[in-house]
Amino acid sequence: MLNTNTAEQLSLFDLNSGSHSKELGQFFTEPETASYMASMIDDVGDVELVRILDAGAGEGVLTASAARRCLELGNRQVHAVLFEVDQNILPALEENMDRLVSVFIKNGGVFTYEILNEDFILSRPDTCKHSFHISVINPPYFKYNSKESVYSGATADLFKGNPNIYASFMAVVSSCLLPNGQMVAIVPRSFTNGLYFKGFRNYLQSHMSLERVHIFQSRNSLFKKMGVLQENVICKFVKSEQQPTIEIWSSTCSEDLADSKVVSYPQELIIDESNQHNIIRIPESATDGHVLRLVEAWPSSFERNGYYISTGPVVEFRTREFITAKAQKDCIPLLRMHNVKAFRIEWTGTHWKDARFMLKEGHEKHTCKNKVYVILKRFSSKDEKRRLVAGICDPKQFKDHLIGFENHLNYIGVKGNDMDLSEAFGLAALFNSTLMDRYFRSISGNTQVNATEIRLLKLPVRDQIILIGKELQRAKNYEQQTIDNIVHAELNIQGV
Repeated sequence: MLNTNTAEQLSLFDLNSGSHSKELGQFFTEPETASYMASMIDDVGDVELVRILDAGAGEGVLTASAARRCLELGNRQVHAVLFEVDQNILPALEENMDRLVSVFIKNGGVFTYEILNEDFILSRPDTCKHSFHISVINPPYFKYNSKESVYSGATADLFKGNPNIYASFMAVVSSCLLPNGQMVAIVPRSFTNGLYFKGFRNYLQSHMSLERVHIFQSRNSLFKKMGVLQENVICKFVKSEQQPTIEIWSSTCSEDLADSKVVSYPQELIIDESNQHNIIRIPESATDGHVLRLVEAWPSSFERNGYYISTGPVVEFRTREFITAKAQKDCIPLLRMHNVKAFRIEWTGTHWKDARFMLKEGHEKHTCKNKVYVILKRFSSKDEKRRLVAGICDPKQFKDHLIGFENHLNYIGVKGNDMDLSEAFGLAALFNSTLMDRYFRSISGNTQVNATEIRLLKLPVRDQIILIGKELQRAKNYEQQTIDNIVHAELNIQGV
């Protein structure tokens, strides 16, 4: 039992300004969040000296919380190695570590530390046989030029690709851990899916066991003082073989952590090992978990059904000479995101955002045959009501034999054949259903609807999809309740 509270023990300095942090891609952790992260640490066992690694120390709030947790668990001797690249923070960091030394002395313990003013990734402490029991991290996050950056290839021995600097931090930290070492990280959710992080996920899942994920329903709750709009998760990993269950914790924001809800799932439901992408799925609630189980039991998939998905080939800043707002000869409709509504395309040519694509020399690689497609918007916001919006491109709507799709759209068809309109209605009904929207939010935290995730979707067989479409066409009612009722009835879905 500690004899003083956290605030009295540490008296941590105020956080640096957001603008300063952004220069380094770093956003400092609030003490309440740091304490919660540290609470995920379990007893390291009968260890004489617990070693803590802080890969991007800032003012030391994460090390302080982790060390305090060690005291609570009965570990009286703790040594911390702290990396911090920003010289301006070092005086505050050293002062806070000295205060932590005093805290341990008052509680009959010993705390020692070493501060390294080095770049954690370029230093690669794992190659120097540094080994640690615990690491609680809030790594910086930014993309970098894969050819020109000093970070390019810095972790190539660990995983393929250069998706984001935070992935490199997590990989090097995991490489530094002893067997059964624990890593708690607060990071963007983006690593859990997507092609860019595929190599990193494969590395992580072959070396670490995912034990726990905490998801926040409000995207900006963790770094709200700095105005950061980023969906973050807190993950706990242990350096061991993957355990059979994974806990998903959820709360509205960082201020109601005490009221968090938790559900345990079998690891095979959370980590999709049915393909090489190893997507990590995060249901926000027990209902979302039920939806995840239902959809994963469907007998077919997007690719097995013979569908294809492509991204709109018109990149506007590269094809300005083809694009016009004026009605003129040899022009076709150019569909943009604002034209796509549920089950339909709204394009009149008179809306101020409507555009046309000129069929002049070189247009062929930018245009598509005018036929039946399901059209998906590629971008949405997590806080928007829907993640998926699917329209239907009916060739009868436009007299032209070609049509243009802007790059912010995905279009779906049938390989080697034309899609039947009833099938398009059925597939669009699935995408526009509450069921599929909830499912997709579990498998993707991105605001972008990537073609990769769509290709990996589980689906009913095509006959069922066509029946859904025909029923919806008969109903001629595209309200949400009608869509959901038809989908649930045709697929015998209950309890959602």
